[in-house]
Amino acid sequence: MKRKKILLGAIAFVTLLLISSISYMLLADRDAYKYYTGLGSGLAISENDQRIAFSYINNGNSAIYTARQDGTDVKRVSNPHEVYHSNPKFSPDGNKILYLSKNNNRIQSLYIANVDGANPEKLSDKSQHISEAVFSDNGETIFFASMPAEEFKKTEGETQEGYDLFSVKIDGSQMEQLTDRDFYTMDSLVFSAEKKEILFKDFDDLNVFDLEDQRVYTADFSSEMPADIFHLTLSPKLNSLAFTTITDESKDTSLFEYDLFLKDLQNGETQRLTDLNSSVVSPVFFNDKNEILFLEYLNWPQEPEEYKLRTVDIGTKKLKEIRLEMPDLESSNFVIKAIDYSVNSWTVGLLYTVLLMLITVYVKHEKVFLPSLISLAIGLLTLAASFVVAVTVDPWAGIGVGMLAAGLLVCTIVLFIFAFVMKLLRKGAK
Repeated sequence: MKRKKILLGAIAFVTLLLISSISYMLLADRDAYKYYTGLGSGLAISENDQRIAFSYINNGNSAIYTARQDGTDVKRVSNPHEVYHSNPKFSPDGNKILYLSKNNNRIQSLYIANVDGANPEKLSDKSQHISEAVFSDNGETIFFASMPAEEFKKTEGETQEGYDLFSVKIDGSQMEQLTDRDFYTMDSLVFSAEKKEILFKDFDDLNVFDLEDQRVYTADFSSEMPADIFHLTLSPKLNSLAFTTITDESKDTSLFEYDLFLKDLQNGETQRLTDLNSSVVSPVFFNDKNEILFLEYLNWPQEPEEYKLRTVDIGTKKLKEIRLEMPDLESSNFVIKAIDYSVNSWTVGLLYTVLLMLITVYVKHEKVFLPSLISLAIGLLTLAASFVVAVTVDPWAGIGVGMLAAGLLVCTIVLFIFAFVMKLLRKGAK
């Protein structure tokens, strides 16, 4: 009798832990960047090459900072509250800075501020989601890519509208839609003062918007580029193009690697600048030095993304790391962080298995396989549900349910082994 009471108490305790863990996983903020501290995405270099701008995350708060090009004299220039600031851009005169602000719904808004962070102003409205922005040559106009925020929230395949190009004055006036094409993507915006046009990338296509003719056409060098290019940027003299693409040696592997390449637009030659076996993002040309600033995605493709700030000499291909002298940053809450990291899918799987093991010990000898059979039924029903969800709701949601089913079936195998051992032990005891 005493043994049964102890077992019942253990079953009740583990059940409470299991329910609490599942509830915590469902209700808690599972943002991968919640306790992360490190570089964020997006880089910029001032016109005189004296300062760089970047985003830096401290315990989930992503703000914009500026620093000298050697990483010293770091200054914080934005103050986010429950939003993420990223993708800074300097104005041509170096007096203003643009950046994107992302809320909890992943909607990005466009802000402008003085280069010291003073007088931040929102340029976009709440109905817009902004993917990227760039200054004009005189710094009075901003060109940006936008799509309706409500459309961005929809799952892939449900959206009816795409990205288009807009312009707005730095004081927020005279907002104008320049295209009406609903592009699938619109990134790598580059303004060319010489040609009065804006280069941008739409999925696999390189397009140009002619500001005088108000039309979109395919870039002249588009056919000369690799099929999969990312993080496109033009040199200040517009005679070369930097981009990242999949390396040849990784094309036949399970994990693509992306290195930095340079294309000479005058002779058409392309050279590889890095060989890092990772992923290069956010390349930016210096204006007076023959170098490119970029981020190396060290733990590609994991989250939170860990970056290293580096430069590469275009002539010698010599790499150099820039170490940022960051000011004192806020430390995380150790207790809450420990709880957050300890409660995960592995914890739930372990508690689920232990609970059914205790029930296996508690039930009568002839019903020793009953908990395992119940677990098998739950696993198979969940597997069937994954196909239904994938077809009727969303393929990605179906994959998520399928992964849950796989976890349940693994736990079930362990339970059957445990029940079999229990039956042998009870039989031996008799």
